[in-house]
Amino acid sequence: MVPVLVLLTFAACLVFDRLVVRKGYLDERSGWPAKLAWGSPSCPCQTVPDGVYLQPTYTWSRIGASGRVYLGVHPALLALVGPQGELELLAEGDRVEKGAALARLGRAERRLTVRSPIAGRVAKVNREATRGAAWWGEVAAGRTPWLYELRAETVAEETPHWLTGRAALDWTRRRYEELRAFLLDAAPAARLGAVMADGGDVSVGILGSMDQSVWTTLEERFLAPPVGGAERSDDRSPQEFAR
Repeated sequence: MVPVLVLLTFAACLVFDRLVVRKGYLDERSGWPAKLAWGSPSCPCQTVPDGVYLQPTYTWSRIGASGRVYLGVHPALLALVGPQGELELLAEGDRVEKGAALARLGRAERRLTVRSPIAGRVAKVNREATRGAAWWGEVAAGRTPWLYELRAETVAEETPHWLTGRAALDWTRRRYEELRAFLLDAAPAARLGAVMADGGDVSVGILGSMDQSVWTTLEERFLAPPVGGAERSDDRSPQEFAR
């Protein structure tokens, strides 16, 4: 009888931990499987799906019913991190300000902070999105779409400043060339730099060979908060992302 009671007590503790202590949280590091077919960071330069908006925070969105906004991370950024990447997400019910930390993605201990293009509250987190998508075909087909369904604020005021159609495609191409030039300067090996200098594509997962200073500079240069966004002082610590 005593062993049974011990087992029942242990099981109850596990349930309490899962349902109460960890309620509303996701795994801190959700990795996406390497077996997916990954396109290069230049693949999103070929097209942008209809109905998709881009923001300078390297996020993309679709507008749903009742003003809900479905947010994802730009495929080119996912491709830079590569198939071994990890994703840290907010939890359902969390509130996020415009310009504040929306997600973190990286490898090992290195991280890039992706910032929100709009304020709102997380209504739903799409766990399937942690599988990653490095090209727009995955997004258009709905296989690895948005990260968050957001009960957004001021949608009407924000969308005129977002990019869609030809403007979104031109922005993606321009930013890819800027990223390529930046990574060429930061390339740790002469051979890697020579390949890119000759017009070669940026390789999938290239950031995995870069040190922390490159990650930090890339974030500061390319992932800055949107104009009028929240100050960085309101950022969440890594511990405040889903555990």
